[in-house]
Amino acid sequence: MSSIKSTDLPAEIRQARSPKTLAKGEILLQQGRAAKFIYFVIYGQMRLVSFVEQLMVTLYNVEANELLGESALHIPTYGCTAIAEKPSQVVAVPVDEFAAALKKQPHLSECYLAHLTHRFANVKSLLELRSINSSRVRLLRYLMPRLAPGQYTLTLDKPLQAVASELSLSPEALSRTLSRLESEGAITRRRRMITFSSEWLEDVAEY
Repeated sequence: MSSIKSTDLPAEIRQARSPKTLAKGEILLQQGRAAKFIYFVIYGQMRLVSFVEQLMVTLYNVEANELLGESALHIPTYGCTAIAEKPSQVVAVPVDEFAAALKKQPHLSECYLAHLTHRFANVKSLLELRSINSSRVRLLRYLMPRLAPGQYTLTLDKPLQAVASELSLSPEALSRTLSRLESEGAITRRRRMITFSSEWLEDVAEY
């Protein structure tokens, strides 16, 4: 995802704001509350969720050097709840200050547009993955594009529980799917490191 560095924010915003530190599981903002701030994630990871008929639906994760709450620029209430997936630190920027900075700083506007474009693409990709009925195919479509060209091994940048949440799978379903791929000889794994069989990849490519 295209990142916005803290140095992209105007100095007057960076210097005037004290970072807020959150423990794992702590709620930063809640769905339906008045949207007064846009948040910049300094480190950690935030999970954005929505509540529909008392069910919690994971939307996507927000990583370090990313923004959340961007809709506050145009919508008066937050459309989701943000929960710290691990110890995190954020900076809250008042909506009016951020809007004024976008008008004054062309570079920030360009970074913000790139950020939104990549976020839209990532969310679209997640929605497409979640529409696949087969958990096996859904997981493979998630993993294989993350392989670097010519490489067979990838290291997930998040816990398996977070991957399961992104794919709308239960942790148990994800574990069973990984075990199935191992039994097929498609992969071997060690914690977050997953190695694909070169022969299996060649068969897939030929197919």
